[in-house]
Amino acid sequence: MAKWDNMLMILWQLRAKRQVTAEQLAETLETSVRTVYRYIDALCASGVPIIAEPGHDGGYSLPGTFKQAPLFLTDEERKALSQAALFAHGAGYPFEERLQQALRKIQLYAGDAWSDEGRPGRAAVGSLDIVPTSDHRSLRSLLQLLDQAIESGVRMQVRYAKQAGNVPETRELDPYGLTYRFDNWYAVAYCHTRRSVRTFRVDRIRDARLTGQTFDRPEQFSLKAYLRQELAEQASGRAQTVCPIRLTGDSDSLRRLSRHWYLCHCIVRQEENLLQLSVPADIADAYMPELLLGYGPKIIVHEPASLREALSRLIRRMAEQYGMVQPEQGQGNV
Repeated sequence: MAKWDNMLMILWQLRAKRQVTAEQLAETLETSVRTVYRYIDALCASGVPIIAEPGHDGGYSLPGTFKQAPLFLTDEERKALSQAALFAHGAGYPFEERLQQALRKIQLYAGDAWSDEGRPGRAAVGSLDIVPTSDHRSLRSLLQLLDQAIESGVRMQVRYAKQAGNVPETRELDPYGLTYRFDNWYAVAYCHTRRSVRTFRVDRIRDARLTGQTFDRPEQFSLKAYLRQELAEQASGRAQTVCPIRLTGDSDSLRRLSRHWYLCHCIVRQEENLLQLSVPADIADAYMPELLLGYGPKIIVHEPASLREALSRLIRRMAEQYGMVQPEQGQGNV
């Protein structure tokens, strides 16, 4: 440990216990008692009011009036915090202003280089940069309202569209938690319309308000466990008939496909240039052609033949749409 890390550890030890001996501190820091004495002297010289009690029952302590220890952060630790703030900004973190305020306090101690906009500058974040694929800033007030409902246990009334383009339905929700996954914000809540816990995409919620009615979140409920179970059920229970899929191609493309939030639960075999999946037939028919089309020639479908044919039809329709080929006899443009 560096000297300042050891000194900070001594402060935390003194704050956590009424009294601690030099021998105990030396054991905790895995150093010598003489070194502990030097650290104590340095802390006293910097203005920390350490009380030294001699004798058999003596030791070191802090007065009850001592409330705060100095903030010691290494350059790498400050950079890690600034980089984490970039990730939060890219995800549309609803309390970014408070996060920036906290980082400004750190700046006062450390003198980091910040931009005029109040965000960590290049000197503070190093070489890392975040390019968000979606802009979630419009959801900030709604996310804050959901967080308020979760923290205070207040029921909400919302209008929710289950699919994009659907007419929103009025729902009453007891929100249990928020999660950010697959580049979208989701609220997990008990739905009084469906009488069960459901997951709701936040960007499809409209006209949210607090009803004033309170609720108690079940003590045994775990947001992480619920989401894991939901993913597992989606992967295994959507259909009784499964469709075996065998793909070859570029290793990076196959690896990226294997990390898909749904398909990662359907992997049967995976090698550098091979990926075998067992996908419910309805999912394979509805989503796999368009999903695989995005990988172009980097992924080749070997089986099933029905997926190859569906992909071929999709490619031909696109070519017809852009005038690359003539429509087949008896068919019009899609």
